[in-house]
This record gives sequence, C-alpha cells and structure tokens, in this order.
Amino acid sequence: MPQRRFSKEDFEDVYATARMAHMGQKRRSGQDYLSHPSAVRNLVRRYYPSDKEAQLVALLHDTLEDGPRVGNVSSKEEMRAWIRASVADQSAAKEILDSVEMLTHEEGIRYDVYLSSLLGNPLAIRVKLLDMLHNLTTSPTERQANKYKSALGMLEDVANGLPPSISRKHWSDLKLALEAVTESNTADIRMLIRELMFE
Repeated sequence: MPQRRFSKEDFEDVYATARMAHMGQKRRSGQDYLSHPSAVRNLVRRYYPSDKEAQLVALLHDTLEDGPRVGNVSSKEEMRAWIRASVADQSAAKEILDSVEMLTHEEGIRYDVYLSSLLGNPLAIRVKLLDMLHNLTTSPTERQANKYKSALGMLEDVANGLPPSISRKHWSDLKLALEAVTESNTADIRMLIRELMFE
C-alpha cells in the first residue's frame, strides 16, 4: 500500500468528526469515549509510526457503529458523508471509509468470523488488534477477555501464526495482555500498561 501524505488539517478534521460522532458517549470507566479512539491512534503511532492512514482509521473506527446509535448523526449514510468530507484526498478517504466499514461489527456475525474477515485489509486488522490491546489494558470484562482469547486463537490458526501486516512486537504485546488478563495477573498487566504509556 503506497504511503500517502496527510495534512495537519486532515488530522484535525478527522479528529473533529470522531469527536462529533462520540459526543456525550462515555466508556465503562466514565471517561469520555473519545479517549479510546485517541488511545488506539497513539498505539498505531507506537507500533506502526509511518502508517498515517491507520492513525486516521483508529480515530474513526467506532464512528459508524456509535454515531447513529448515540444520536449524533441521523444515519450511517450521514456518518459516511462526514468521514468522506474529513479527508481531502478522496481516494484515501475511500480507503479509510472502507476500513471503518469493515471494522463495524454487524450483529449476528460471530466475533471470530468478523475478526478473520479483516485479514485482507491491513488497515482494518492493525486497528482492530490495537483496539483489542487497548481494551485489554483498560479493565476488560471477563466475557470480553474470553471472547478475545477465542477469536485470537482462531485468527492465529487461520493465519498460520503471525497475521499478515502485524508486527511481532504488536502481536507479542497483545498476547501478553490477553494472558495477563485471563490469568488475572495484575502485575503483568500493570507492567504492560506502563510500557505502552511511557515508551
């Protein structure tokens, strides 16, 4: 995938679109929801520093699902229009929107099937696995951790190990976070959180 140049305005506009989509929405912790896509963007910068498109997808990854549901836009089509208008280069905007569409988990589709469907889209799979990493390091429920464990095991089987376009460090940290959470090893998870926040 060719590396595109994105302007400061592209990032400002995408951030404003994400802020509008999640306005009034909170995480389980009580934090503003926008803290989550912002954290996922920071993880993209950490693991894939030159992947600007993935940073933009990270900021937008929950907008199609949440914007209409929360009531900040009237429909998914209106949310799509906001996303398209947020990026000046319309071919890049299309790729970003396509990835956000793929990241929108439709009801009725098993999580492991949904996750494996992302393997053909490097932007979507990178952002989804970083989304999972952030969720695992911010007080996941036992149900969420078990869902991730099952889905990642299946993903590893389908990919015969390391999924394509995922760095070894990213995959290793994701598996460490999952192991720490499912084994209730708070010392390991605290160490990983410190490393993610301060390195």
